[in-house]
Amino acid sequence: MFQTRIIKKQLHFKQPAGTSRGVYTTRNVWYILLTDTGSRHYGVGECAPLPALSCDDIPSYDEVLATACKNLEKNGEIDREALLPYPSILFGMETALLHFRARSLQFWHTPFSKGKEGIPINGLIWMGNFDEMYRRIGEKMQQGFRCIKLKIGAIDFEKELELLAHIRRHFTPAQIELRVDANGAFSPADALEKLHRLSEFQLHSIEQPIRAGQWNEMARLCAAPLSHCTG
Repeated sequence: MFQTRIIKKQLHFKQPAGTSRGVYTTRNVWYILLTDTGSRHYGVGECAPLPALSCDDIPSYDEVLATACKNLEKNGEIDREALLPYPSILFGMETALLHFRARSLQFWHTPFSKGKEGIPINGLIWMGNFDEMYRRIGEKMQQGFRCIKLKIGAIDFEKELELLAHIRRHFTPAQIELRVDANGAFSPADALEKLHRLSEFQLHSIEQPIRAGQWNEMARLCAAPLSHCTG
């Protein structure tokens, strides 16, 4: 029989993390500790919605999570259909259950999980002022990143284009892959024009140019031959 415990923590960013919705200095996370009365095994899962960005960043988050945990204790399984609107909770519960069943943190048997191979990732540049972002780009390049992802939409758009131009003056698309994430900063009215200008820098993709839920507008942007938009 499963037993659950919810542990809520507040994490502090090492440096302010800017997005188009504001600047993060802290964020809340919820850890689910899953145990079984018949054994000493346990599983841990993390629920970590981003304030003002995640679709399940809601005032009743604690209550929804508590109800989901009680249902798991009662039924012995996750009610996935009920949790589809709360992806961070579903992720945390699935992770806790996988951890519990695997009896270790090695959920999968792959070269990566065995420590034999790595997975290439992008160097993320959080929003900041021009000088801060310029410095961070240089640091990521010196660290050997060959894919740079910039958060855009918080400072002047022309300044953001300058940052992209700086990278392209020194590195071709074959040398550095560029991605940008607007976190919904563009309006449907000006998004297409901004995508045109961004396309000059041969970007790999443009993540969430407009806010979530604007399905028709997003379809129109994705149909533009120049763009590779993701929601």
